[in-house]
Amino acid sequence: MSGDLKRLRDRIDRLDRALVRRLAERQRLVEAVARIKADPLRARDPRRVEDVIANILRSAAEQGLSPDIAEPVWRLLMDRCADHETAILVSAGESPQPEPDHDGACCGCKFDAVALAQGARAGGGG
Repeated sequence: MSGDLKRLRDRIDRLDRALVRRLAERQRLVEAVARIKADPLRARDPRRVEDVIANILRSAAEQGLSPDIAEPVWRLLMDRCADHETAILVSAGESPQPEPDHDGACCGCKFDAVALAQGARAGGGG
């Protein structure tokens, strides 16, 4: 591997770690919002999603980030955050125990938010 390629990959790896730290910070804020909302049915706010997307696209244009990257990334991020928010709110009310090997969770929280919102454990069939 060329030295230039290795240096660029090292920079990408450092940037990825920084992005993970910022996403973890964003997740903690989403969790704080969930505690304020206190209702799993309020986790999704389509108007807020569109406002965020508009802000992201403006910022992306200013920073030279392709909208073809920015928009789908943020839509997926917000969707997963809403799933996480729902899972937190539902689990706070029901206190279910996670299944250690469940890999179909919304966001790594070990719960399928939709199933929880319907009163069923993820993968548990009811």
